[in-house]
Amino acid sequence: YFAMEKLVRNIEIPMAKQRILNAGLYIVPEERLEELSEAAADAYQDYPLHNWLTKGKYDPLASKLIMQTTLAAMKKDAVIYADSEEMNGFAVWIPMGFTGSKTIPFLMNGGIQLILHSGLGIIGKLLTYETFAMKLKKKYTGHIDWYLYNLSVRKDAQGKGLGRKLLDPMMEFCDDEKMVAYLETNKASNVGLYQHYGFDLMKEELIPKTPVTHYAMVRHPQD
Repeated sequence: YFAMEKLVRNIEIPMAKQRILNAGLYIVPEERLEELSEAAADAYQDYPLHNWLTKGKYDPLASKLIMQTTLAAMKKDAVIYADSEEMNGFAVWIPMGFTGSKTIPFLMNGGIQLILHSGLGIIGKLLTYETFAMKLKKKYTGHIDWYLYNLSVRKDAQGKGLGRKLLDPMMEFCDDEKMVAYLETNKASNVGLYQHYGFDLMKEELIPKTPVTHYAMVRHPQD
């Protein structure tokens, strides 16, 4: 199974990247991941999950470090692209087989800096969230999916159609490859947006021991 999974990932990631390039979008190079995380931090203002992670209030540096560390740890196993070189919006997709972030790469790629800034407790919170999220993903897709790990648009660039620009090529790719797409969001206002793209709401519930609602959504390939 694992050999087949690796083979599929090695084929699917280049194919997805080529689809992104054909759509005129920008594959973000490794040296710009820190810059990209700043765009994510801007987009995450007032996002319920990030507020919970940082003791109930928005912490832009913590949000930046979370995204920067995560992107660096998964840079070889994900498709990370933006609307343009200006990077006003971006998306991160992970192919089949993703079961959660690995601890050592996370720590080696900036996790220690995050701990120094926010305290060790934030790692426990991140693990609580990811364990819960991955359990639902496994339930609904068996980890045989293209996982929309992140979709972010800067506050001052929202409402300009960047979400559609970023999503459309991968929706078409999933349809062509007959692959399920999966995502979760923690903001109720996002649910309708994703339903517009064909995602069905599978589960809505509070993350254990938090006031944050988790929305798990699945999109089956369409003709």
